[in-house]
Amino acid sequence: MEWEKVGDVGVDAGGILICDPCYAVGDEPQLPHPWKAFCDAWFAAEEHGVAQFPFRRGHEGAAIVVQSGVGDGFYPVFVKRDKSGRVAAVKVEFL
Repeated sequence: MEWEKVGDVGVDAGGILICDPCYAVGDEPQLPHPWKAFCDAWFAAEEHGVAQFPFRRGHEGAAIVVQSGVGDGFYPVFVKRDKSGRVAAVKVEFL
């Protein structure tokens, strides 16, 4: 499997959020809201440029935030596909 560039991700907050969209914008979002609460939680939990967010009930896995390597900008996104063409891995190059 080889890495295939599928696009770019814009960063304007110094990091990216990895989660199921329904956890961020669904009828009952699981992530801290409003934006200030999200940022406070991110910076309080941050360790080595990565922070994991728990679900509202307390167990881990709602989302992960990763700081971008050099701050704001556009970063290339790549995928690897399995033999059936399904996405098997994703990579964002920050540096």
